[in-house]
Amino acid sequence: MLSQGVRVGLIINPIAGMGGPVGLKGTDGGAHIAAAELGAARTSHLIAARALSGMRNDIVFVSVGNMGSETLNDLGISHITIATAPAETGADDTRNAAKLMARDCNLILFCGGDGTARDVLDAVGDTVPVLGIPAGVKMYSSVFAAVPESVPEIVNAFLNGTAKLTQREVMDINEEDHRKGILSAKLYGHMTVPYVPALVQSCKGVYEGGDEEDEADEVAEYMVTAMSDDTLYIIGPGNTAGRIMERLGFTHTLLGVDAVLGGRMIGRDLNEEELISVLGRHEKRALILGIIGKQGFFLGRGNREITPKVIRMIGTDNIILVSGISKLNDLDELRVDTGDPELDRELKGYRKVIFRHARERMMRVV
Repeated sequence: MLSQGVRVGLIINPIAGMGGPVGLKGTDGGAHIAAAELGAARTSHLIAARALSGMRNDIVFVSVGNMGSETLNDLGISHITIATAPAETGADDTRNAAKLMARDCNLILFCGGDGTARDVLDAVGDTVPVLGIPAGVKMYSSVFAAVPESVPEIVNAFLNGTAKLTQREVMDINEEDHRKGILSAKLYGHMTVPYVPALVQSCKGVYEGGDEEDEADEVAEYMVTAMSDDTLYIIGPGNTAGRIMERLGFTHTLLGVDAVLGGRMIGRDLNEEELISVLGRHEKRALILGIIGKQGFFLGRGNREITPKVIRMIGTDNIILVSGISKLNDLDELRVDTGDPELDRELKGYRKVIFRHARERMMRVV
């Protein structure tokens, strides 16, 4: 067990997640500027605040300028500010902050996505335990808490010595390829993470080969026959959803969100504002979503365009989940992280997932 007065570093990437609602898939390479021009708000500090709520009071937090200190001030949490940061921060600022914290912090919390995880990896490698607060668009890495609210329990387990320190994967994709509809994930390395089962997310699973393709085709064949001509269908990212679009005769936006009605394409690669607009013109609505392999998320990972406002317009009872059976067999439960804790609670319970042709499995959403 660690002694009282343990030091925990906090790094918040101010621009993390900005690209999601406006359909930009991320904020690497200056994309946050385009996101801001499209009206995207900075929300990572709010997500960090959710993660810090309920944290034990014997922790000495260490932070840097506007990459955490301001949020700690707003929450009335005492802390040590060890450096300043520019008004507009970048990857180098994250790396520098992590290097400073690695000198005498027992744990580093970072709030961001896979790009932020890569920056922390570059700075500290596996020399100091870290834990990610999920605030990005994708988060394929396994160094993140499942949801922000899990962070205090994981930190407490770490301080009590009951969390096993494990090497967890840092994954990321090429965002330029991502925006072109090409998914190319890469393993960048491993970081040391306090692991608590069910509270730390898994690395995204990749399913390839004949069985998975056949399963997706069967699901798509059934869904096309079951779709109503008078219902607007919002179709999320992913391979299984893409097969549905192909069966309808369309090229799917593999990493984006499309809309169809009565066999017609109504919208392609829609962002939050566009989704709200198209939903407002149609009374009957449904949302078709795939599930991320190994992680079990169907909302909050890779489909941030589908915001809480969009979900409430569609209705939680009008969400249709689809998946191949191979993916389901690797999952004990499903997850959501919409950014709205109240909505997340509403989505919990048991939901059916369609697999193969007209076959369903009940899965628990936790």
